[in-house]
Amino acid sequence: METNEKRLQDPMVTHRLFEIITSMSDDERGTLLKLLEEGLLKGKCRRAYVRKKIYLPVAYANDRHVYRNFVRDISLGGIFILTSVPFEVGEEIRIHFKPDDKDGPLKFLGKISRVSEEGIGVRFILMNSHRRANILSLAS
Repeated sequence: METNEKRLQDPMVTHRLFEIITSMSDDERGTLLKLLEEGLLKGKCRRAYVRKKIYLPVAYANDRHVYRNFVRDISLGGIFILTSVPFEVGEEIRIHFKPDDKDGPLKFLGKISRVSEEGIGVRFILMNSHRRANILSLAS
């Protein structure tokens, strides 16, 4: 499955989709657009980005405390942090982790989008091209 996920991230897939769509009739494009807008082609997958399992130590902080734990998975959109600390959806946190010894630490601002018994799903916010490239190198 992971190989298929990487293949779907390939820019050639987007190019091929573009070719198919531009070769459709107006009626076919209209039908496709309607299906996409209504979410009928999404099925059960609501994620905008493919997640990659990864186990990294992470430091994260809100206005009250600094915490340390581990990242369970990562994507271009965010990370899942294993934690039992009670957080609220919508709360902003600062995230700091170091993927390996040769690169410097990565720092992000995130907003909690999901809370579960296992931890918190955090969506990256205020991403610049440098941060996005760092995440892309980890998530692919």
